[in-house]
Amino acid sequence: MISVTRIFQTVLMSKIGKHLAIWLLTLASLAIITGIGLYIFRVPLIASLISYQLREQNIPMPSLSVVDISLNSLLLRDLTIGTAKELHADKIHVSWHLRDLLAGTVDSVEMSGLHMALDLSGERPPLGSLQPLLSSAGENSSPIRLPAISFRDSAIHVRSAWGDAVIALTGNLDQTRSDTLFIGLDAEITGPAGQAKSTLAVTLDAQGNLQGKMTIAEGRLSLPEAQISSFTGDAAFMLVARRPQHISAEFLLADIHLPGSGQVEPPSEQVFEQARFSLHMDESNARLIGKLLTSADTLVAELDVTARYYLNAPDINLVFNANSPARHYPWQLLGLAQPSAGSVVLAMKISGQTPPFQEFRHDGLNGLSWLQHSTLTGQAQLELQALSFPQKVTNLNGKLGLDGAFAQGSGKLDLHVDADRLIAGQLIARRVSIALPMQIHLDHDVWRMALQKVGRATLDAIDPINAVSLKDPLSLSISQADIELVKKPQGLVLKHHLAAAATAFTLLVEQEEAQAVEAQIHPGKITLSGGLVAGEEYQGRGAIKGMSLTLPQLRLQLTNIAAALQLGTGTGKIADFTIGQLHHQTSTPYFAPLSVSGSIQSVRGQSSVYAMDVAGGTPGLRYLTLTGKLALDKGDGMLKVAITPLTFAAGGLQPKTLLPALAQLEDVSGMVSARAQFEWSREGMRSSGVVDLDHVSFVHPTTKISNLNATLSLNDLLSPSSPSRQTLTIQRIDPGIPLERLVVFYQIEGSPPRIALEKADLFLLGGSVSLGPAIIDPASARTDFVIRVDDIDLEVLFDQIQVEGLTGNGRVSGSIPVTFEGSQITIRNSHLVAEAPGVLHFQSDKASQLLAGAGKEMDWLLQALQDFHYSELSLKLDKSAAHDLVATLSLLGNNPNVKEGQMFRLNLNLESNIGEILQAIGQGYRLSSEVLRDLFRLH
Repeated sequence: MISVTRIFQTVLMSKIGKHLAIWLLTLASLAIITGIGLYIFRVPLIASLISYQLREQNIPMPSLSVVDISLNSLLLRDLTIGTAKELHADKIHVSWHLRDLLAGTVDSVEMSGLHMALDLSGERPPLGSLQPLLSSAGENSSPIRLPAISFRDSAIHVRSAWGDAVIALTGNLDQTRSDTLFIGLDAEITGPAGQAKSTLAVTLDAQGNLQGKMTIAEGRLSLPEAQISSFTGDAAFMLVARRPQHISAEFLLADIHLPGSGQVEPPSEQVFEQARFSLHMDESNARLIGKLLTSADTLVAELDVTARYYLNAPDINLVFNANSPARHYPWQLLGLAQPSAGSVVLAMKISGQTPPFQEFRHDGLNGLSWLQHSTLTGQAQLELQALSFPQKVTNLNGKLGLDGAFAQGSGKLDLHVDADRLIAGQLIARRVSIALPMQIHLDHDVWRMALQKVGRATLDAIDPINAVSLKDPLSLSISQADIELVKKPQGLVLKHHLAAAATAFTLLVEQEEAQAVEAQIHPGKITLSGGLVAGEEYQGRGAIKGMSLTLPQLRLQLTNIAAALQLGTGTGKIADFTIGQLHHQTSTPYFAPLSVSGSIQSVRGQSSVYAMDVAGGTPGLRYLTLTGKLALDKGDGMLKVAITPLTFAAGGLQPKTLLPALAQLEDVSGMVSARAQFEWSREGMRSSGVVDLDHVSFVHPTTKISNLNATLSLNDLLSPSSPSRQTLTIQRIDPGIPLERLVVFYQIEGSPPRIALEKADLFLLGGSVSLGPAIIDPASARTDFVIRVDDIDLEVLFDQIQVEGLTGNGRVSGSIPVTFEGSQITIRNSHLVAEAPGVLHFQSDKASQLLAGAGKEMDWLLQALQDFHYSELSLKLDKSAAHDLVATLSLLGNNPNVKEGQMFRLNLNLESNIGEILQAIGQGYRLSSEVLRDLFRLH
């Protein structure tokens, strides 16, 4: 039995052995075939594997050449990956030991011709289509052992908002021991902003301890703000468990040129020799020191900042001092011109505590919330000493002082400004002082500022602007200054409300040939509210209430002036304003008190052009309108003023309602209107106007005027002048003796303006009387005329002069030289002559009684005058200012019934009221000239 069993086992084992040998042979054959296949197809398999891994990350691989792969190395050439070919390598050589490769590591990686694109412009991810590689790499946080990596002829191409730059890299990373990584890199940076060479040597152990050195050499910076010919520096650092233990850095910027620095001073005096910065840190404290020196080794500015316990509760102390001639400072960086002389002194101190610096990364340096947990105090003072700007400012002196404290989100800030001279556009202010005690509060990202108490600002004087200057000091009381600054995702939002009141002050407007005009101003209360959103225009509302303006020389006063302003609207209404009353402050005002209202609007499509509409008048009648337009950019403007047609009627509207100076005019009827236009530009001003009097009649205590018509056209209103042949007509003037159909032709001319009377005609005593030409000078009380008499009827004349018993016929003509001086009339050498023979009749009982007994010849004379046929007749008038009129009648003729028609030559002095006729003529002259003067208020 045992033998059978053994035989069966032997047979079975023999068969199994045969089958096992066959299977082993088969497996060995498959392994050999597979190995041969893998070796034969190793290159395309590696390329496919790399391509597959990149496709998993959605990253295209335009090109790859696997040159060789062996059991201990891999050689790749012409590797390009990324949609925009962000990474390219000419050659990558990877080496390993088989046992290390099976453990997931390689020995070394050598790269040459590596080029990578890095986009820092913010328009797309920094690595472009390769960004997923960076994201996936961060998913594995387990420590890895890096191979030795070397770079040759490699570069990073950086695209940014400041321009494109290239960083050429050469170096290596070597982790020779499992716990220490050595990094050694040489970099050369080249770009539009400059160039520099840098060397970095760093060691990092497994515990995260880092130490190393960095140097910068052959640096050069080319910035819009400055040209720096040399930039060097070195730093040494050591960090333990990612906490600084020691950091020491020195940086030196030398040969610093500012753009445009040679425009005022020689370039050698405008070059900074060097800017030197040093930083020293240990595990608790840090200190930064900076100095700026000129080419003459003059210290321009010095900065010293220390931070104690900066990792926990930083205790900050900052000191900044600058004291140097003004030419050493980069004024152009502030958008200001380079001063030609003067000095600047700036001293600033800030101390206190802030949150740990690492918390800044949550809000960034632009965040405001960290200030809520800060306690800071500080002072700053800026002093300008004898600063001068070419052709603009000389000897500008000023002080600006700041004192502030900030704790737990609240603080105080006292602003003080003292300046001998300040400039804002064309405004040059002298001896300016400003004091603003501010309270500050911060709530998260909201800044709020308000006055602790009333702020003050004073201004002693201003330099004349277009002949305008300040007579008295100006003081401004600022009762409210609420300011809110909010940080929002779209940017900062500013809101404010300001309220102020100024003391009364006086402006002087100089004139070339006249006394300066004073403008006494009571500003009233001024408020301004508004806001500004980042990226948008300022929007605000302003208001002026209770303002008044007095012009003493013109005796004008404007009271209760108010205005509402719309700022930043761009288009539409900008301001509404009212003038409660406009007074003429005289015993007899030229016009009744007026109220005025109006608005100012921007013109659509013209950003700097504004239009004005104004209406005014008495409470019951709005008869005054003003329209205007002003282009701020060009300085051009236009203003139209109109008095709407006013219809006067007896029992209705009368001129004295509007013009109290015309209170003596009664029963006025007719229509009056006026219009004026002013246009100005940088070349000067033009003006014109028209006054219309249409069928105006009235009663004056000394005369009665019927149907007065006048249209006065003016081609200049500032120095009134008109075209020739201006016309004034009056149908009838009745000062006791009717004067008919007065027609006056005149012109306004000269400077100062005068009335050139071209001709004046009227009908009197059956004939005509004319005046002119003559000059009426408003500045002179005396005017000389020659009155020309033409074809006056003697019968009417004798009837008017009322010589007892004298009648006659005939017509006389001649001239009467007259001088009007005030209310006096002087006549010298007048002569009126009869145009043809006529007859006089003189029968006077009074004359017969006086001459009774005078002799026979006198009797014959009296008889001859009873029916005297004259062949010659003349009338002479003489009157001095101190004596009455003397009228001498000279006759040559006869009486056919006396002494057989003997000829007589007689000279008779007449007692008559002929002076009253001349007074009537003078009254007509004065009235017409007063009308002309009142139209322009020439006197």
